[in-house]
Amino acid sequence: MSAAQNTPAQSDVTLTPELWRRERGHAFYPPKSVMGRIPALYETDGVPAEHKTVHAHFFAAWGDWYVVEVDPASGEAFGWARIGIDDRDGEWGYIDLPALESFRQSSGLPHLVERDLHFEPQAAAECLPKGRRVLRCKDETCTVCPPRA
Repeated sequence: MSAAQNTPAQSDVTLTPELWRRERGHAFYPPKSVMGRIPALYETDGVPAEHKTVHAHFFAAWGDWYVVEVDPASGEAFGWARIGIDDRDGEWGYIDLPALESFRQSSGLPHLVERDLHFEPQAAAECLPKGRRVLRCKDETCTVCPPRA
């Protein structure tokens, strides 16, 4: 059996069990059909940041997470995230999805991280907050990257 045959397809991988699904009222992780279309970690290396396709958006009152790559076996993802309210503080990096799913504020009303159920995949340039630091590609005539200020 080849190495490729030993590696399960992303859509066949079982995701980490959800702790707060009942309180959230919906699944935290996108359906397996969507997860199977998200590139594996490092698969979009070399693609300019603004051109990367964002496949899922998670949010809470205190942050946003936009996923472009994922390892469904571990729940590790890569994307753009912002903690707090200032979009200039957002950056590209790794996102621990099981940690976000399991987070629940213990005082006051429960504050859970939610998945945007209406989010449709789109280029980062189209869906990331407008006030963020932009990582433009090197093409001066690019029609995807936001215009220079």
